[in-house]
Amino acid sequence: MSRAALAVALVGLTGRGAVALQADQPDQPDAADWVSSEEFRTWGDTLNFDELEYTAKTDAVKTEKELKSRLKASELFDRNAVEANTHRAEMETNAGSELEGFAEPLNETEVSEMVDAWESVPGSDVTFSYGTHCGPSGCRSSGHKRGQPSFQEMHRNVLASIRAMRFCFSDVMIVLDAPHTGHDKMGPETPGNVTSHAVTPHSVTGGEMVLLGGRRITKFGVDLALKSAAVATARAAAELLRDHCPTAAPQWRVKVIDYSSPEMLKEALEHYAIPEAERNTSFYERMYVNTMALDQNFQCKGQYVYHMDAQWRIYRSNHSHSAPNFISKALSLMKSDERVYMASVINTFNLDPQKNPYNRFAVIPGAVHGSTPVDRVKGMLQGWSPEQWLSQKRPLRGEAFHGNWENKTDEMNKRIQLYQMNWDTWGGIVTRHQFLMDVSRMKGLFPMEEWDTAAEHMWSANMNKKFKDKAFQIYFNETVGVFAGPSDA
Repeated sequence: MSRAALAVALVGLTGRGAVALQADQPDQPDAADWVSSEEFRTWGDTLNFDELEYTAKTDAVKTEKELKSRLKASELFDRNAVEANTHRAEMETNAGSELEGFAEPLNETEVSEMVDAWESVPGSDVTFSYGTHCGPSGCRSSGHKRGQPSFQEMHRNVLASIRAMRFCFSDVMIVLDAPHTGHDKMGPETPGNVTSHAVTPHSVTGGEMVLLGGRRITKFGVDLALKSAAVATARAAAELLRDHCPTAAPQWRVKVIDYSSPEMLKEALEHYAIPEAERNTSFYERMYVNTMALDQNFQCKGQYVYHMDAQWRIYRSNHSHSAPNFISKALSLMKSDERVYMASVINTFNLDPQKNPYNRFAVIPGAVHGSTPVDRVKGMLQGWSPEQWLSQKRPLRGEAFHGNWENKTDEMNKRIQLYQMNWDTWGGIVTRHQFLMDVSRMKGLFPMEEWDTAAEHMWSANMNKKFKDKAFQIYFNETVGVFAGPSDA
C-alpha cells in the first residue's frame, strides 16, 4: 500500500468519516481486519500520526459547530412559524389550572401534510362531552364490566367516537361525577319506589361533613387516578382534533362535580323548580343520581354540545362509504327546524345478536356486531309493529319524523330517515346515552319541573308540557355512516 493511500485511509479512519469508510468495505467481514497496528508508522518529513489526528479533531469540531448553528436556526424558524399562525386559541380557560388547556395549532407545513380533513360548520362551535365516574366498589384501570367504567374504557371510547364522527369539535369536556347520595329510578314506569332505588356512596370512599347555606352535605372526593386518566384522555382528544382539523386549537377541560360548591347550588336553583321549603335541605339526595352531572352540558362553551355517557361509543357503519357527516346534517336540521331540540344516531343496546330458540318475539333485534342497519333500526324502535311483541301492549312506539330541511331538494336529505320515540298517552321521550343538544333551546325549559325524577323523564315531561308537539329528540338512521352502542373494551 502506498504512503499517500495510507494517509488518506488514516484521515478517514480517525475523523468523523470512519463509519462511512468502513461501510464502503462490503467484502470485509470485520472492520478491524483491514487495518493492522503495523501500518501505523511515520512518513519522515510528512505529517505524522499525531498531527493527522489533531487535524481530524479540528475538522470535527468545526463541523459540529456548524451543525449546531444550523439546528438553532431551524428551531428559531419553526418557533416563528408557529407564532405567526393566524389562528389563536380563544383562551377562556384558566391557564394555571391542571384540569384545562388547549392543543397548539399546526403550522402551515403540518397542515399541508395532513392526510384527511374532517368536517366543520363555520360559526357553529360544538363541544364534545363525556361523562364518567367510579363504580360503588371503586375505580377500575382497565377492562370492561357493565356499570363499572374503567380508565382504559374511557380513553378508547372518547378517541374512537371522535374518529368515527370525523367532525372538528371546538372543545372537549370530560365530566367526573363525585360519589354522592341519589336514586336511579328511571321514571313512573320503573317498578318500586324511590327509596328502593337509593344509591349511597361506598363506605370506603370516605367523606366530610360540610355546612353550606344552612344545609348539611357529606362531601366525597373524586379519585385522583380517575382525575389523572381523564386529563390524559381530554388532552389526547384535543390533539387528535388538532391533527385532523386545519388551523384548529381545540380546548380541553376536565370538570369535577363538587356538590358543596356555591356555584353548583346556584345552578341547581336556577335550572330546577325546587320548592322553597326544600331549598335549604339536602335536595341533591332526592335527585336522580346523574342529574347534576348531565347539567354540566348546559354550561358548554357554545350553543351546541354532543354528549356521550360512560361505557358508550360511536361505531362506523359497514355502509359508511361517502356518507354525509352526522353532526353537520344534525346542525343543519336544527337550524331549519325549531322542533329539533336533540339529535342522535341509532342506538343498539347489544354487543352481539340475541337469540331465543323458544320465543323469537322476545328477542330485541340489532347489535353492534353481526347485525345490519335495518336490524338496529328495528331494535331501537322496538314496538314499531305490534306483532314484534307477544303482549302487543308495549307502550313504547317509534314513528317517522318529517324534518323541515332548509334545502328540500337535496338528494341526501331525502335519503336520510328520521325517527322519534313516544310513549302511549305520554308523548315524546328522550334518552341520555348520546345526543347532540341545542343548549339555548333546552334552557327555554328552565326551571324544569319534576326535578326529582330521572333526567330523561324530567326533560321529556317539560318538553311535552311546555312545548307540546314542538320539542323532540330525533334519531338519524345509518345513512350518516355511524351508530351508537355499548363499548366492547
